Amino acid sequence: MVTTLRQLLDDLTDRAGTRPAAATIEDVSGALAHLGRALSGLAEDGLTPGDSHRQRNASALAAAVNTAGRLWPHSGGPLTDLAGAAADLIGRDRASMGRSHRWAVAVDVAEVADHCGRLGRRLLPEAAAPELDVVRQLAAAIERDAQADPPTAAASVVLDRLVPLPGPPSGEAEVTVLEAAAGLLAALDRARQADDLTLRDFRAAVAAAELTGRYAAVAAGMTGRDAGPLLVAGLAWQLAGRASMVFHDGRRREPGDGGGVVASSQALVRALHNDVGAPADIGEQRDHKTPADVAAAVQQVARHMPALADRLTMAVERWSRTGQLFANARDLPPMEAMPADRIQAVIAGRHVPAVGADLDRLRKVVDRAADLSTGVAEVLHRAAGTGGVVQRPRTDRRDRVAEVPGDAKRLLSRAHAVDRDSEGIRPLHAPRQIPPSR
Repeated sequence: MVTTLRQLLDDLTDRAGTRPAAATIEDVSGALAHLGRALSGLAEDGLTPGDSHRQRNASALAAAVNTAGRLWPHSGGPLTDLAGAAADLIGRDRASMGRSHRWAVAVDVAEVADHCGRLGRRLLPEAAAPELDVVRQLAAAIERDAQADPPTAAASVVLDRLVPLPGPPSGEAEVTVLEAAAGLLAALDRARQADDLTLRDFRAAVAAAELTGRYAAVAAGMTGRDAGPLLVAGLAWQLAGRASMVFHDGRRREPGDGGGVVASSQALVRALHNDVGAPADIGEQRDHKTPADVAAAVQQVARHMPALADRLTMAVERWSRTGQLFANARDLPPMEAMPADRIQAVIAGRHVPAVGADLDRLRKVVDRAADLSTGVAEVLHRAAGTGGVVQRPRTDRRDRVAEVPGDAKRLLSRAHAVDRDSEGIRPLHAPRQIPPSR
């Protein structure tokens, strides 16, 4: 099953609050040891640019939790296992976290440490282990700071990063949309780490982001919620895919994509189609799922689109530095002081490496799509935290929401555009205007 850091911490909180207490003090101590390891890493990397009250509180809490974690020998148990898995995920993502992300994670970990300290206090005589009281006091200080300056929704996305399955799912079993989204993010990470993200991969992921927005819009309409922002985000990703058609990377399609980005993008689209279905299926139960169940699952994937957007934005930035993409010189943005060799290339219609400002158009549309996806994720994040968005009054008319594209493969075929003759690639001179949401 796919999980997230938030889910692990929530499960740990639920177990720590179970009455009557089923855990042992050794299990509590083991959980605190792992939480202290996570907090130490966050504090070491820094929550603020310099010395601050928040930074000192986080460092003090990390030290206190580590001290409490050494009070008893660790015998293992469900609390220890959950805290260990959460600490491992935090450690794995440390390199990609900014200060705002670390603050969001520290707030949640501090809350869990408070619950564990409370459980430990219930298991022990009143005067025993004052170290647990110190943990609770310092955790309360973090929580007060979070009330005054709460983590942003964009920063809290790090808590909802999907943890993929250990290996590619079996072709015999249908994967859920969350599992497919986790697989796509993992495939993009593998390609980035290997410095092997192709333009075809990029276009496939962009198409998957577009379709996620469109399917999420349909799912929102199934429950009477506003589909406009989701639809506009999907259209913005469509425009990003069109803008990329100016470029090519000179690489031909390689057979056997396997668990790569293209196959993972197609798997996500199939999962979305299986859960939401065609427009004719709207309002019907699919595999015993109600429209509310489908909407919740699909919109949960939409909440993870900022993570996908970050990876695509980084890809464009990397290409602008490395010059791995090529384009017809006539199709690139004009330059104020165009060098002689570029002038000759424009006259001759030659293809040249695209670097720096040559990718400004693509960068702008990808940034815009990323901003729209982040805005949608923030709305969904707030809705999830407040019990959902108030539904619009239902009418007898069919909800006027965007239809799902009729053929997912047709849209994903943009990924195959890298195989086209480079002479046939033309720029998008007049982008289609995104219609206002209804």
